Amino acid sequence: MIRRLGVSLAALMLVVAVAVGLALISPLRKPAAEVIELPRSTALTCIPAGQVLVSGSGELSVTGLDGAGRAVTAPVAEPVTGPVGLRAEDTIAAGVLVEEPQRAFAPCGTPATAGMVLVADPAATELILVNTDPGAAAVDLTLLGPDGEVTAVGARGIALAPGVSRRVALSVLAPAGPVGVAFSTSQGRVALIAAAVEGRPTQFAPPTTVATEHLLTGAPGGATSSRLLVSNPTENRTEVSIEGMGPAGPYVPAVADSLSIPAMSTISIDLTAPLAGEPTAVRVTSTVAVGAALVTGATGARATVVAEAPGTDLTGLVPGAGTLLLSNPGRSDTLTADVGLTPVGGETTNQQVSIGPGQSVTVPVPEGGPVVVSVTSGAEVLAAAVSVTPEGTVVVPVGPAAVAEVQTLPAELRPALR
Repeated sequence: MIRRLGVSLAALMLVVAVAVGLALISPLRKPAAEVIELPRSTALTCIPAGQVLVSGSGELSVTGLDGAGRAVTAPVAEPVTGPVGLRAEDTIAAGVLVEEPQRAFAPCGTPATAGMVLVADPAATELILVNTDPGAAAVDLTLLGPDGEVTAVGARGIALAPGVSRRVALSVLAPAGPVGVAFSTSQGRVALIAAAVEGRPTQFAPPTTVATEHLLTGAPGGATSSRLLVSNPTENRTEVSIEGMGPAGPYVPAVADSLSIPAMSTISIDLTAPLAGEPTAVRVTSTVAVGAALVTGATGARATVVAEAPGTDLTGLVPGAGTLLLSNPGRSDTLTADVGLTPVGGETTNQQVSIGPGQSVTVPVPEGGPVVVSVTSGAEVLAAAVSVTPEGTVVVPVGPAAVAEVQTLPAELRPALR
């Protein structure tokens, strides 16, 4: 009896001890989640020789195809002798200003896997392809002429080793224009631009993307030639609508050319008379995604303008002199824009302008060296700096300045994982 009582008591004490022990054991605590911010960086490729105008702030690297690099601080105007890569830890925008033999501007861009270049005169134009990536690239070209797709030998499988540039003569592939050159890579990425061949007036056509709406800003006041190029890369005919945004507001240009584009074709529409030499932005809309570019100018070399994104906070480093063209792409409300103009190393002048829906206004840019332009507004606005000299017309886009917010990611530390 006593033995049974002792065993029961011992068992009870064991149960109590186990319960107390379990109560005292604290659960395994998870380590506090750490927040990791993804790095921000911008990598651009600039192709022609000239003076690179870089807007933004902070240090960036300028590296040639041979790997030789140097560090500069934005905003800066930096001479280059050929293709270079720009890399910064923040958002920058850049383009190359060419002064001789004619005056022209070539935007720098991010290497891409696909896009389109529109050319008015392929017989006098070549493509410059550059590979600034560490891996090889292979590029396929599809040429869309006025009578449909152009079958060309040598347009497929163009190989580019790392750190290599290559020129492709469009006169061989598509001698008659206009032509839209759709490019895609089967391997890697490529930066490219269309340039006039040696002996012709300096002119560049930057790549663009296909879309159902293009906002083209930069037809200068006094332009003696403005021609719209539209390329349809699809298998379906498309209808195109054109709207001008001029000093008096929006209007539909009276054009005699057909605004219906056959499949796989490119057309050219003369807008010289409809724009009447007024500073104007052009809106192009279509039923399917197309490529579009405006070739415009007054004297000397012409400028090729492609679509730019509107924004509420714009900035850019532009050549001194000329005008800043501001356009309101909205259809209902007047916007107020605050414009700041700061010559590099100089003082800022501020101006406030009102822009009606579908209207374009101009603001003078100070003469002298490069000028930092800033535009802020409560509604989206388009901006470009336009400079017309006897040597040529230069149109420099002024794009969104704000760094896109990067979403942070919570990270859980797990020591057991190796």
